[in-house]
Amino acid sequence: MHERSRPALSALGPARVKIRHVPGLDGLRGLAVLGVLLFHANGLLRGGYLGVDLFFVLSGFLITSLLVEEHRSTGRIELRTFWIRRARRLMPALLALMPAVALHAFFLATPSELTRIRGDAIATLAYVANWRAIVAQQSYWEMFAAPSPLEHTWSLAIEEQFYVVWPLVVAAVLALFRGRVRALMVVCLTLGLASAVAMGLLYEGGNTTRVYLGTDTRGTAILLGAALAASGLAREEASPSRAKMALNAFGILSAVGLAVAWARLDGQSSFLYRGGFWATELAALVVVACTVRAPLGPVARVLSVRPLRWLGEVSYGVYLWHWPLYVVLTEERLNVGGLALLSVRLVATFAVALVSYRFLERPIRERGIPWGRPRLVVPSVCALSLGVVLLATRGGAAPPIAGIAPSIASMAPPKGMPPIDAFLPASALPSNAVRALVLGDSVAISLGIHMYWSRRGGDPYILQRAVGDCSILEDIAPVRSFGGEPHGHGNCAESWVNDVKELHPDVAVVMLGGAFLATAKLEDRWQSVCDPGWHDAYARRLTELLEALAPHVAQRLLVLTPYPVGKWDTPAIREKVDCYTGVLREAARKGGAQTIDLMAHVCPGGVCTLTSDDQPVRLDGLHFGGAGSTEAARWMLAEVRRLTEAGRAH
Repeated sequence: MHERSRPALSALGPARVKIRHVPGLDGLRGLAVLGVLLFHANGLLRGGYLGVDLFFVLSGFLITSLLVEEHRSTGRIELRTFWIRRARRLMPALLALMPAVALHAFFLATPSELTRIRGDAIATLAYVANWRAIVAQQSYWEMFAAPSPLEHTWSLAIEEQFYVVWPLVVAAVLALFRGRVRALMVVCLTLGLASAVAMGLLYEGGNTTRVYLGTDTRGTAILLGAALAASGLAREEASPSRAKMALNAFGILSAVGLAVAWARLDGQSSFLYRGGFWATELAALVVVACTVRAPLGPVARVLSVRPLRWLGEVSYGVYLWHWPLYVVLTEERLNVGGLALLSVRLVATFAVALVSYRFLERPIRERGIPWGRPRLVVPSVCALSLGVVLLATRGGAAPPIAGIAPSIASMAPPKGMPPIDAFLPASALPSNAVRALVLGDSVAISLGIHMYWSRRGGDPYILQRAVGDCSILEDIAPVRSFGGEPHGHGNCAESWVNDVKELHPDVAVVMLGGAFLATAKLEDRWQSVCDPGWHDAYARRLTELLEALAPHVAQRLLVLTPYPVGKWDTPAIREKVDCYTGVLREAARKGGAQTIDLMAHVCPGGVCTLTSDDQPVRLDGLHFGGAGSTEAARWMLAEVRRLTEAGRAH
């Protein structure tokens, strides 16, 4: 995003306009991408996503500085030349990424992921990835749980939309006001304020997708950078010493404030959308101003260190490639975690980005396409890049059992055990047997399967009527799953009463282990589990369902959901589970049911069991699967038996 002074390119018409190169801005861009790298490492830097806002501020400042300087020098803005330069800067690396995404889709992606990857690729190449995610209600904060290799391209889409529209705005304003740059600054500030107001008005509590990804609501950062450029800062090199001292002081304070925000500010915090974003963007603006106007000051000197500057120079390739590599280089595939996993990911990212910069991005940016006519080559390469993705993602479909992770759907029973569909009907059970009916969602299916396979003499007989990809709120309000799509199997509880009437269980075991990931449209806005509206609606509905079961089954047991593990284990998701636990306890209390604290067993003290007998307990991090689930299943059987016998004695 940061332009350096380079020789004129005859293919682009007039000589390129030069603006003063500030090394500290390279370092600032390197710092921004480093924050994103650490945030995407399972939230290692909790507020590292704010690095994207720093990118936005820098883009607005640098691009507007170029446009203003061109108009000042030549009296006009060559729009075609500008757009060609942007295309040379951005498209080669993006087009090179698509074959890699195709390889991932062909060899590694599950059938249920192919459709999304195909749609993401089309939206990415059209630079509308942010709006696709908004329409699909794909929450950015659940990217670790259901990752797409192109999840991160939403920010590139916003920047490209800015590159297309903003030169037209700048040219029109400068023409209308006869080159008066101050008028442009007023326009920038007015539009920036409108964007900030839009974020405040459109914010819907727990559902942040619209305001976080919207071009209109995220424009404040870019427009603030543009206003800074329109103020003439880029052209002024000399400032009074007192002014520099004051600016350095504000720069240091702003840098400290940003450091605190990057370390502590959660991306779903309501504070972020009610002023937090604007505060961090203003702080970033002060740091940019300090770096430009006081290049020998402490802030600029720190940002000018060579490693940060180098990272800034290759930041586009680093940002573009890091997330697809993170998706491929997982703990499960590499059998390493923690610092070792992060090191492997960073080394791979830097290596690929360096090759891309040295042999693809820089040559094309400086000399253009070395072969053929651009009018033929560019469309052909675009079509080829998209074509390989479409070819690799053909046949995308739902998992074999809709709504269940592939690791669960394809699970085979242990040797000597009957298959899943061989659950015994109530009529075939001994008259004195404890009959336990498992109800709920796909997590209940996975745990119920292992309870059935793991039972021993005296353990309850397990009957299974759980439903994958569902919600108990389905008939009350519009509901979307964690991937932003409607639930494939509607209402989890549609047949609960009929099931207990038909099967005559002694106890109903209810487990809705994935509900905390869903959003529901309540009170005319999308809400999630920690919002009061979602809490009240879900607790009320679950209470009604538990009460409806009471006349037909002697006992009702509600299972408390444990924290997920692996890619799902993030501070934001843990907060959701904590909120959900409160909902479950309230419903159990009001509905007269008992609870089974699976959370305390699987995650004692908040530290979740990852393996049992050296085998994973939850293969995909959420559903119970594999040999390691046997211990948890046996514990559940013992709890069901204990509580049932205690209820009979009472």
